[in-house]
Amino acid sequence: MDDSIKVGIAGSGTAGPAVAALLAKAGHEVTLFERTPQKQAVGAGLLMQPTGMAVLERLGILTSLLSQTAKIDHLFCRTTSGTTLLDLPYNELKNGLFGAGTYRPVLLDLLLECAQNAGTKVQWDSEITTLDQKNLIDTHGNKHGPFDLILICDGAKSALRAQTGIPAQVNHYPWGALWFIGKRTPEFAPHTLWQAVEGTNWLNGYLPTGTAQDFLSLFWSIRMREVEEWRSRPLQSWKDHVCRITPQAEPFLQQVESLHQLQTAAYYDVRMKQWHHKNIAILGDAAHALSPQLGQGANLALMDAATLADCLHEYPLEQALSQYSKRRQKHLRFYQFATRWTTPFFQSDSKLLGLTRDFGFPVAMTLPWMRRQMIATMAGVKTGPFCSIPL
Repeated sequence: MDDSIKVGIAGSGTAGPAVAALLAKAGHEVTLFERTPQKQAVGAGLLMQPTGMAVLERLGILTSLLSQTAKIDHLFCRTTSGTTLLDLPYNELKNGLFGAGTYRPVLLDLLLECAQNAGTKVQWDSEITTLDQKNLIDTHGNKHGPFDLILICDGAKSALRAQTGIPAQVNHYPWGALWFIGKRTPEFAPHTLWQAVEGTNWLNGYLPTGTAQDFLSLFWSIRMREVEEWRSRPLQSWKDHVCRITPQAEPFLQQVESLHQLQTAAYYDVRMKQWHHKNIAILGDAAHALSPQLGQGANLALMDAATLADCLHEYPLEQALSQYSKRRQKHLRFYQFATRWTTPFFQSDSKLLGLTRDFGFPVAMTLPWMRRQMIATMAGVKTGPFCSIPL
């Protein structure tokens, strides 16, 4: 059903501008509210998967994105003792399949431009804090609406999620990450997401994030309660620790002259039984935030946007929102479960899990069926233990 409706969207992360673009292209009247005074170039590196890229292709912006990204052909992870835990090439799942390393501002620029070109009205400096039936109220007390459909896309720390009446369980991960983006050095291959681990306490990752300037994003796992104490340490002691885990990082680390150059990323786990209520739907991290261990956050948000747009095209509003929750359930449930199951093997204080991982993962890598399932999980296409989204 493509009868035009008025849509108000709170939040301009990934899901917000993506669904705005899709709905505006379908002829709906769309207003996107964002709390920042203007577009800001902030955000860490991220890995686009085939699922997310399919949505970007539908929006007509995939080619533009790929021209600014690094083509990632496989994931590699080893222990400091030299054991290879993961060596997963995308093309074992399907020839020509790949991921794309980028960083959030590049993706956001393209999504916002697409949304505005499609007719979306973007209101900056409008932090929505209150739901009032069919209206949205910002921190300045301005009431916006009424809207036929309200979409909540304001991230893991959503101020609006609790006001929807949809039960939600929100937990703050004890572990987060420090990240830094610099020029890639030759020690890191331009097409590999490279990781090293020591036990379950230390994880160091390097993601190529752009061909135009050949960037590389460094990720360093850390307990969130230790961040302030870490910043008080000498810079060189941290570099020495990184180089012990990842010796080839020494030339890259010369670009880090202060610990304050590393930004902090905290993560949440959000669980909901459904993602709609009355005339409201929730998308992206506001609906299902999870640890970045499997690199799926932005991709799941884009899939949310595409699914909701499809449902609104096929059904009247109330039925469309019910279908949205129904269609997203298997995909989201699998990745929420898989992330919760996988994360403690890489970020926890469990020596037993570390030993289990160091023995079990290399064995699983030798089994063809298991390898395919691991690659399919990485590619974002799994909807259950034995089922996947068709490629």
